[in-house]
Amino acid sequence: MKADDVLHSNISRDVKISIEARSNAFNLKCLSVLCGFTLLSALCNFIGIFTVDHLTMRIAVLVALTTFCAPIAVWFVHDRLLKRSPTILSWSGFKFLIVFSIYLGIAVTCITLTFHAVLLMVLPGIFAAQYPDQKRLLKWVLLGSVVLVPAGVYDGFLFGIVDLNLFSGQVEKGVLPLKNRLAALPPERYLTLYLHYVLPRYLIIFMVEILLFGIGKRNAEMTDMQIKLTEQANVEMKKRNNLQSIVIERLSSVIESRDGNTGGHVMRTKNYVGILAREMQKDAAFRAQLTDELIEEIESAAPLHDIGKIVVPDAILLKPGKLTKEEFEEVKVHTTKGGEMIRTLFSELEDALFLQIAEEIVIYHHEWWNGAGYPTGLKGQDIPLSARIMAVADVYDVLISDRVYKKAMPKEQALEIIYNEAGTHFDPNIIRILRKIEDQSTESR
Repeated sequence: MKADDVLHSNISRDVKISIEARSNAFNLKCLSVLCGFTLLSALCNFIGIFTVDHLTMRIAVLVALTTFCAPIAVWFVHDRLLKRSPTILSWSGFKFLIVFSIYLGIAVTCITLTFHAVLLMVLPGIFAAQYPDQKRLLKWVLLGSVVLVPAGVYDGFLFGIVDLNLFSGQVEKGVLPLKNRLAALPPERYLTLYLHYVLPRYLIIFMVEILLFGIGKRNAEMTDMQIKLTEQANVEMKKRNNLQSIVIERLSSVIESRDGNTGGHVMRTKNYVGILAREMQKDAAFRAQLTDELIEEIESAAPLHDIGKIVVPDAILLKPGKLTKEEFEEVKVHTTKGGEMIRTLFSELEDALFLQIAEEIVIYHHEWWNGAGYPTGLKGQDIPLSARIMAVADVYDVLISDRVYKKAMPKEQALEIIYNEAGTHFDPNIIRILRKIEDQSTESR
């Protein structure tokens, strides 16, 4: 399968899952409303507005509430109590449970109250029409209506509120026993019921179902349009990100070459930052803060950490000996000047997180954990996490690389120096993670 086809498939799936989850959430709210109406019907029967047998009403209310509440209970246990991921709202089978519960609960209500309530059979179709793959659901709803509409009408006559047109003169205190109803409805009368009560409701419900098919088709078209727009946005975003990455890496390489390097420092530190951050993400101390998105932004911004060196004179950058105090003060300026350059160069980007991370790395990657660093003397947790990670990667690569003022040292020696500066120069928790990476690397050799 081509990469574009895979991308289309993933986007299509994600959009449909998102729409389905929103539809499930809305339908759960509607189920709670139906629970309220069921309780209201029971209250009306209790105070004498409705005239259904009390035992029949209690059984019907219990069944209806159980079916309406079943999906709500599943969602509450799965998402709120157990806090499982992904949410149950994204499960493709959850919509079948919702629609079935609505259908069964409404059928019980229709049978118990009155045949007039059979028109509520349109509700399951309205609920089903919201989903991206509504066509299959609507077919099941339509087939269910074929059975449940006549069942609702006939049972409504036998168990529900008495129809005075049929039982005039036989009703005592609004209640008519089942045996009396059966006696008053001879077999030939059932055809009359079908023609005058079932058939009209069939026509109304089927007409609504046909309209819902049309609404569902339009919803499907809108979903396809949303998928296409999402694909276009992703393509444009990918192009922009690729262009941004190329500009960052080439700009950083040019700047690094002024410091007596070939630009390899830029890519190596970016790689170190990514490895270290992903290992930190597994640790409880950093898991909540280091999201996948944040790690990607830190990796993208890492090559810019010394962009401010463009303002430092070559005589200082390329000096083979130790810098004087005055020269070192000029070098320090590259952090704040770099921050200004980041704001100037990338302020037009619609990526506030990248701009924030880039500024943090550029300005604060020379701060020390104990507050002895520059340019502002921040200490401890006040130093942005991105800058703390960058500091470790930057110092490590400087130690193991040749510079105009020094020779490269062995990796083991460089790591020992970094380990010894945990709690002074570096965040001790980050060094703890770095030791773990080194131990794993040693064991795998």
